Amino acid sequence: MGSPLRMTSSLRGAAVSFVATALAATRQPTATGFLTNHLPRSSFHSSHADRQIRYNSESKLKMASDSTKSLFLFDFDGVVCDSCNECTVSAWRTCKILKAIPGDFDVNQDTPPQWLFEKMREIRPAIEVGWQIPVLLSVFLDEQANSSPSSPALSVPEVLDRYEQLVEEWLKKYDLTEKDMIDTFGQVRDDWIAQDMDSWLEINTFYNGIAQAINECDGETVLVTTKQQRFAAALVRHAGVTSMPDDSIYGLGMYKSKADVIVDRMEQGGYKSAHFFEDRYPTIAKALNDDRLENVKFYLCSWGYVTENELQLASGEPRVKVLKLEDFAASIVT
Repeated sequence: MGSPLRMTSSLRGAAVSFVATALAATRQPTATGFLTNHLPRSSFHSSHADRQIRYNSESKLKMASDSTKSLFLFDFDGVVCDSCNECTVSAWRTCKILKAIPGDFDVNQDTPPQWLFEKMREIRPAIEVGWQIPVLLSVFLDEQANSSPSSPALSVPEVLDRYEQLVEEWLKKYDLTEKDMIDTFGQVRDDWIAQDMDSWLEINTFYNGIAQAINECDGETVLVTTKQQRFAAALVRHAGVTSMPDDSIYGLGMYKSKADVIVDRMEQGGYKSAHFFEDRYPTIAKALNDDRLENVKFYLCSWGYVTENELQLASGEPRVKVLKLEDFAASIVT
């Protein structure tokens, strides 16, 4: 990873103020001791989250030929920001709280052993939702603790092959729910920010040139992420992104699928074109089969959490452009 971006004192003050305000507005204690995050809801969430947008062959969403503005939608982790190290540290601390660190690992350490950073980066392309990161970290620890010459630990490909099964079995083993994981993972980040915001911001590295390109983009920019919205918003402000309002940052719990966000923004707009930048090919492959998105241009970001096999698959798909980091700015700035 490259060196993280540095903040000026004024930008640091703005970021601290933003996060403090967001945390005060969104954190409410529950009877179980977890934190429920009441995320801001867009008009999309209330009107579209629980239904599919109806259409027929005559009413499929089309780009407005008389519009001069384009719509650009970006995934966050792996496209805008390399958060893998932060996610690994937060996942370790989450597992400590949930007493899900097996074996003889030193639970008094605030950061995991170095080999776990490498394992989590290898597994990152398969992770679709952030709350699953602590689950996979605990799985790797368990495999390491219980491995032997006659019964070696699962390899990364083996974990990938059994991904959904391992997540389900782990939740049952520790008697936890998806909500427990979301709340605890979020609480860990809230506590980190409250105690040492600078170190939390600094461990998240922004890919070179991304923030500047988004600020200079000629069209409308939207962020769609499985990270909780308040964290993504704080990070893009830290990176210096000023052109994207908070209501254009869709976080965990604010939408049903990324495809639905694209459709919603297309409906609101009247754009001459729509472009979606993602580093997970399975997400793009699913969107390619959605008739509502037949006019959307897709970009697989090769600098993100993507495998060589996925890059090859994308290269054979005519509706997908495999994008290099050095070509990103030219794709959104004319």
